Amino acid sequence: MTPSRVAVLPVLALVAWTGCSRCGPAETANRPAPKVFGVAIWEPESIDPGLAAEEAGVTISRALFEGLLARPAGNGPMRPGVAESWESTPDGLRWTFRLRADARWSDGRPVVAGDFAYAWLRVLDPATGSRSASQLYFMDGAQAVQKGAAGARLGVETPDDRTLIVRLHAPVPYFESVVTYPAWFPVRRDVVEAHGARWTRPENIVTNGPFRLDSFQAGVEALLGRSPTWWNAGSVRLDGAAFRFVANERTAYEWFRSGRVHWLKSTLARDLIPEMRRTRPPEFHTDPVLCTYYAAMRVTAPPLDDVRLRHALDLAVDKERLVREVLMGGQAAATGIVPPAILAATGYRPPVGKRFDAAAARALLAEHVRERGPVPPLTYLYNTGEAHRLIAEFLQAEWKTNLGLEVAVRSTEWKSLLARVRTGDYPLARASWCADYVDPGNFLEVFETGNPNNYPGFSSPVLDRAVARARGAVSWNGRLPAYAEAEQVLIEGAPIVPLYFYTRIYLLDPGVTGFEPNMLDVHPLDLLDFRAP
Repeated sequence: MTPSRVAVLPVLALVAWTGCSRCGPAETANRPAPKVFGVAIWEPESIDPGLAAEEAGVTISRALFEGLLARPAGNGPMRPGVAESWESTPDGLRWTFRLRADARWSDGRPVVAGDFAYAWLRVLDPATGSRSASQLYFMDGAQAVQKGAAGARLGVETPDDRTLIVRLHAPVPYFESVVTYPAWFPVRRDVVEAHGARWTRPENIVTNGPFRLDSFQAGVEALLGRSPTWWNAGSVRLDGAAFRFVANERTAYEWFRSGRVHWLKSTLARDLIPEMRRTRPPEFHTDPVLCTYYAAMRVTAPPLDDVRLRHALDLAVDKERLVREVLMGGQAAATGIVPPAILAATGYRPPVGKRFDAAAARALLAEHVRERGPVPPLTYLYNTGEAHRLIAEFLQAEWKTNLGLEVAVRSTEWKSLLARVRTGDYPLARASWCADYVDPGNFLEVFETGNPNNYPGFSSPVLDRAVARARGAVSWNGRLPAYAEAEQVLIEGAPIVPLYFYTRIYLLDPGVTGFEPNMLDVHPLDLLDFRAP
């Protein structure tokens, strides 16, 4: 980021919106202020679509980049994106996308089929370090390419710049939704290779979505402006977006009250929720979403390499009381990883896991102690945030009261927490997973052996085979039993303490239009507008 870019942003946004660079003072004074949509959000780890794997990074990269198809405002069918048309063969194994002639990068160059092929190979390259590589496993040859198998080829063809052919190893009934996830977005090879890890800086980045990156100030905000090169720029009603990075929820609430942000996304102070619900009913919302909050347990190191201790920690937590007395936002207690809300869309009924049973927890702990000795003091890590702190303190009290275990709780910044859990440098840690598409496998593949999002380091050949079998099934009837088997293995292996299934609690300016609740909590900025107060 350079200071000059930050300083000129409001002027650039105003000129872009008014279309008048030579207006006199009176004319300028009579023109409305630019519409910059403010969002309170945690700071992203990365906005590189190949690396973005947490909520903030995915949200921002969706505004900056566009894939073959785009998500709708709500739960409807996918919209055309870079692809103006697409079709699949009757067996669902071969998809042909025809790219629009007017798709452009922010520097004016055309978006071509090769940009997608390069991006996908980059995500699968272990050197890239993408945590989203498994998103591409539907493609023929993807896993073999990732492993560097001799002669392996990815199932993609680019017969010309505007034709992209994708071969799948098994039919995927929701494939149109899959390609709207950032890991499937194109990136420019020349830009990435010229700038390396710095290619996403404002002075280097080249994007193809409805917005461009005007500035990025670490710890403060990312400012986006409407992109004039996007193929459908005339339909965008916002002039820009300001993603304000949250340090604490109370500050974010003040931003909302003052009008500095229009959407308070996942950053509400828990003790203010009753007040918000009572005093701001037009702005207060709770929507069901496909997300699960859990405590990860590092299973590869003592003492949590003992499944009996892991089950004891799970059974000792009264999750019904957690959602009823601590969270108070309509959340549902969890006994597994896949939210039951997925039933209506897929027909999947998750197996029922273990419920609160302090006596059984103490019996398992006693077995562990007899064989392995006393449990040393443990530490539970969580990222800064009032709700996370309250949950951590609740877990600490449950484990002390019901098991007599001393568990210290320690907060750290979001990026630090991610770094710790990815390297296995923790015994217990806060974690969560939100669906990228509506399929139970999106939750279960996280716990496949070697998946970079598998923070506990869990490994089960039975789960791996079940998930692979589900991927290869040609129908939901073939998939669902395999998913149920995989989740049952996860429940029995107990690498996590499932805590609750989310409801998305947020504040939204009532003047915002085009915002529709949906299970994936995706709200395309190019469809939004708001009325000035």
